[in-house]
Amino acid sequence: MAQDLPDAPLEAAMARWLAGDVRGFETVYRRLSPRVRGLLRALCGDPRVADDLAQVTFLKVHRARESYQLGAPVEPWVFAIARRTWLDHLRHRRRRPESLSADGQLPEPVHAEEAPVGFDRLDAASLQALERGLDELPEAQREAIVLLKVDGLSAAEAAGVAGVSVSNLKIRAHRGYEALRRALGVGKRP
Repeated sequence: MAQDLPDAPLEAAMARWLAGDVRGFETVYRRLSPRVRGLLRALCGDPRVADDLAQVTFLKVHRARESYQLGAPVEPWVFAIARRTWLDHLRHRRRRPESLSADGQLPEPVHAEEAPVGFDRLDAASLQALERGLDELPEAQREAIVLLKVDGLSAAEAAGVAGVSVSNLKIRAHRGYEALRRALGVGKRP
């Protein structure tokens, strides 16, 4: 088989994987795992939980590989699985709301160097304000912003991941942007 090219479409890697070549999965994992972790980190706010959820996501991707339709875009399919993994985590957390660390202590606050991908250009105060603003958004608005701005999905791809129409996703994102602007004090007229 030809050497894996960094610009080769993920759809080709999925086809190779489904044909029995494990290198196809390795390509999908290598190229998407940082973005899946970023999505989950932005959604849940805890890098350790995001790492765990990313691993669960790729386990689910492996188990669901036969449901993938050859030639369909891979990214929205994987991000939809990641989103459902996050929602499963939320449901579990609602049933068992404790949020202690593994050693039974309160978790440490998130540091700026653990920020989601793309947030590294912000100073610590701006990053904290943005994260607080995102945390205060309704779940649907936060998800829309993360899918569009953190993960860089198109509106159609993000809508597919969120399970809503493109119009609905755009409305959610717009309302989220407005709420973030108010929370951050950006765009206020004197």
